Amino acid sequence: MRFAGLLGVGLLFAGLAWPSAAVVVTDEHGAVRWRAPVGDGTSVVLQYTHSLYLAPTWEQFVVRGGRLHLREISSTREAVLEYNRLAPPYRWDGPVVAATVPGIVLDTLALRVGERGRPVLHVGGTVLPLYQAGVGTGLRVAVRQAPRVLTWLRR
Repeated sequence: MRFAGLLGVGLLFAGLAWPSAAVVVTDEHGAVRWRAPVGDGTSVVLQYTHSLYLAPTWEQFVVRGGRLHLREISSTREAVLEYNRLAPPYRWDGPVVAATVPGIVLDTLALRVGERGRPVLHVGGTVLPLYQAGVGTGLRVAVRQAPRVLTWLRR
């Protein structure tokens, strides 16, 4: 009985020490602004208003192997896709036009909060209001590994 208890405690500590992944958003000084747990296959969508075309825009990523894989960019204006040098054919779904983006894999996504953009990051079911960092703030989005206990303590 005592052995089972010690084994249970040992497994609990091992589980808390085991690393887990999270999308971590830091500012230009390295301060962590937001974090959200992720796993392989988690959807990460950067939603913003394109500053030149003033059009709602979505950059859709998926987490794979601790990196952000850009899958698609969509917008209400075809010009946004052309601006990003995405080749046709484009897919239309009502007022939204989308282009598949092959082969872009990022360790870090860097962005700057603009006056019009109001960027929001959707990580799985978690919404991170990046615009709250303030206009002009530089942000970096990356997938990081940390022991589960640290992720749990920072909630």
